Amino acid sequence: MDLAKLVLAIEASADGSEYLDYSIQRLFGLKKPVPLYTRSVDAALALVPEGFSLHRLQQRTDCRGNFASWLAELYRATDVVIDIPSTSSAATAPLALCGAALRVIRALQDAADQRGLPEIVAAHATR
Repeated sequence: MDLAKLVLAIEASADGSEYLDYSIQRLFGLKKPVPLYTRSVDAALALVPEGFSLHRLQQRTDCRGNFASWLAELYRATDVVIDIPSTSSAATAPLALCGAALRVIRALQDAADQRGLPEIVAAHATR
């Protein structure tokens, strides 16, 4: 699955799943067992690229006294303003974290492609 489509699928999903976990794992080379990226906050945090940190993880409300969705935002301490998409909103905290991490990975990969650098996803897998 294409990385952009995977991010959209994660953000649209009502809950984490084995299929989404497997789709994420395929980006980094298969290993067993497949981590529960979309169902575990700890596993989702493992996707955060090196140099980035979790800035905000919050549950949003619908302004009627009910919780609606989760928002995850990553940041890089070396940047005053991050010029890449680093925020994701999804139904659960792990899904929001996965979405934000994969958005950053995709943006870093696009930037590396423009400069002719090695693929960022491959570099992330060796971490």
